[in-house]
Amino acid sequence: MSKDHIVRSYDQELDLLISKISEMGKVAEEQLAKAIEALITKDSRLAVNVIYSDAQVNDLQNTVDGLTVRMLAMRQPMGSDLRHIISALKIAADLERIADYAANIAKNVMDLDHVSLEKPVGLIIRMAELASHMLKDVIDAYRKSDVRKATAVWHRDEDINQVYADLISHLRSYMKADSDNINAYTSLIFAARCCERIGDHIKNVAESVYFITHGESSFENSLQKKQLA
Repeated sequence: MSKDHIVRSYDQELDLLISKISEMGKVAEEQLAKAIEALITKDSRLAVNVIYSDAQVNDLQNTVDGLTVRMLAMRQPMGSDLRHIISALKIAADLERIADYAANIAKNVMDLDHVSLEKPVGLIIRMAELASHMLKDVIDAYRKSDVRKATAVWHRDEDINQVYADLISHLRSYMKADSDNINAYTSLIFAARCCERIGDHIKNVAESVYFITHGESSFENSLQKKQLA
């Protein structure tokens, strides 16, 4: 077998790995969008669909795991190639958790049947929209090895955190004034927390993109080094 053939074969495997990660990102993004739609419309059927569709992301993660194990065993990669494969495992795990959080949001839809909470629901929608755009951008950054774009996504997580803080403040006021709907408010807090955690996992993916190129474990470590230089 010629060296050129080996290189082509490896490139094909790497392209397949990137493709599967991108597919996971797209499915996770769709799951989040459906979960928020179910929250807005209080559509329990759609919520159940989101919950059961989580298996699709799990199957893709298993595929990614299998590909990375094969590539590590057969190719014995080093340097940036090794970082790319190891990062694929981490990114797949983060995307799987994002899909899990989308399913968790859907699970809380049933507790909102008899309440109208436009302000807090609107803030959750805002958090989900921010997360959805971040997820799309970070997967694009991964596919294109665009560190600048990944860095921008990493910083945008603060926008989600700010909306989350505002939402918690509003919900505390609602809970004090209306103790009859504590279950609904608790469900909204849980849904908001899921959105906040989705932002954290997207941030992790951005760090993995950075790691592939620079070999640094995080943006924070890199920033500290620049400050000390």
